[in-house]
Amino acid sequence: MQYLLSIICVGSAYAIIAMGLNLQWGYTGLFNLAVHGMAAVGGYGAVIMTTSPSAGRIGGFAMPYPVGLIVAALIAGLLGAIIGRVTLHLEFGFFAIATLGLGMMVQAVLINEGWIGDGVWGIGDIPRPFDWYFDHPFFIYVAYAVVSFLLMVLVYIVLERLVHSPWGRIQMAIKEDELLTQMLGKDIFSYRMQSLVLGAMIIGLGGAVYAHYQAYINPESYDDIMMTFIPLLMVVAGGSGNNKGSIIGAFFIWTAWSTSEIFAGYFPLGAEQLPHVRMLTVGVIIIAILRFRPRGLIGRERAVSAAAGKVEERVE
Repeated sequence: MQYLLSIICVGSAYAIIAMGLNLQWGYTGLFNLAVHGMAAVGGYGAVIMTTSPSAGRIGGFAMPYPVGLIVAALIAGLLGAIIGRVTLHLEFGFFAIATLGLGMMVQAVLINEGWIGDGVWGIGDIPRPFDWYFDHPFFIYVAYAVVSFLLMVLVYIVLERLVHSPWGRIQMAIKEDELLTQMLGKDIFSYRMQSLVLGAMIIGLGGAVYAHYQAYINPESYDDIMMTFIPLLMVVAGGSGNNKGSIIGAFFIWTAWSTSEIFAGYFPLGAEQLPHVRMLTVGVIIIAILRFRPRGLIGRERAVSAAAGKVEERVE
C-alpha cells in the first residue's frame, strides 16, 4: 500500500510538471529544457516558506501549505519570464540549448549559494499537509496522496479550459504555422511569453508537490535527468498536445521507473545496476511507443474550425 501511495504522490507531481511542459512544447512549440530549473525554484520557494526557521539560510516562515504552493508558482513564473526575455528570440534548436544552460545555472546557484537552501546539504523536515492532524505516518501519506491527486486534477481542468479557448487555439496555430499566425495580426512574442510563464508556474507547482512528498530536498533532487529528461519522455509517451496524455504518460513512465528495481535483483551486481536498469527499461518503452504509437499512447487533440461550427477531432 505504501508503494501505491508513493506512485500516486510522485506520479501526480510529475503529471503536473509534464502538463506544464506540454503547454509550452505540445501546444506552443517551445522546446524548453530548463524544466529542472523551474521545478527547483518552485520546490525551494515552497519549502522556504513552509519550513521552520533554520540558521544559515533564508526563510523558514512556517507558513501553511497553500501559501507555499502560491509562492512556488509565482517564483517559477518569474523565472519563466526572465528565461523568455533572454531566449524567445532564438530559433528552435538554439532556444533549447539556451534554456538547458539557464536551467543548469539555477542548479549551480542552489549548490554554491548556501544561504538559499544550505547548498549541497539541502533542506529537511519539510512538512506535509495534515501531518499536524494525523499521528500515524500511513494516514499522512494517504492524505498527501489525495491532496497531490486533487491538485493534479485541478491543473488538468484549468488547462483544458485554456487550451480549448481562443487563447489555446492561437497557441496551437503558432506551433503549426508561425508566419500565418503573425499575418493574422497576432503578437507571437507575447503569446509565447504567456505560454512559457504559465507553463513555468505549473512546473514550479509540480516541483513544490514533489518536495513536500520527499520531505527533504537538495539541488540533486532537481537534476536535469529526473526533472527535464523524464518529464520530456512522459509527454512523448502520452502524446504531446494532449493533457490526458501527459497524465497517463507520467504515471506510466514513473511506474516503469519505480518497478524496474524489481528486475535489478536479477543482475549480478544487484542494486549497483539499478540506475542502468531503469534507463534501459524506460528506453525500451519509449522505443516501443515511438515504433507502434508514434503520436503517443493517446495522440494529439486538434481544434478544427468548420463552417457548421467548431469540431474537436482526435488524431490517432
